[in-house]
Amino acid sequence: MYVQIVDAPAVTPPYDHALSSALAHAGAEVELVTSPFMFGPPPRAGAYRTSEGFYRLSARYHARQAALSAMPSGTRSRVRMALKFAEDPADMLRYRRRARRADVVHYQWLGLEQLAVRLLPPARPRLFTAHDVLPREPRRGQAAAFRRLMRKMDALVVHSKHGARRLRGELGL
Repeated sequence: MYVQIVDAPAVTPPYDHALSSALAHAGAEVELVTSPFMFGPPPRAGAYRTSEGFYRLSARYHARQAALSAMPSGTRSRVRMALKFAEDPADMLRYRRRARRADVVHYQWLGLEQLAVRLLPPARPRLFTAHDVLPREPRRGQAAAFRRLMRKMDALVVHSKHGARRLRGELGL
């Protein structure tokens, strides 16, 4: 079985590594599809493959600007976020083609829920780990987009009974 773990913005590299390693040791062929991690070296892939198919332009910008120290870090962050916002739809469309090979797609994090719900690869067994259950400070329309995104999944993973109750109660999932 070929499983893709997707953490588009590279939010949780240690978690992704542990999950990918465990699935690979259980006999699955695993690919972690993510983006370059900006804040130190990510865990090294062991029995699974890693591909950095998301946010490549903004990662190069970040690395170049950090090396040059050409502008204050706050300005660099705003520019990098704008680049990521612009890259997200193209990266998701490119990922749709890549996802065709997977037997199961397990989403850890996606960039923009409002766009992701429309750009997910066609139906296949897919699941989502709702790490935060709901955004801590949702922007306008974000909770509704998250609900639509979760309804497109075949299964949801939450880390606690409390999280499961919140998904049922607040989002009707």
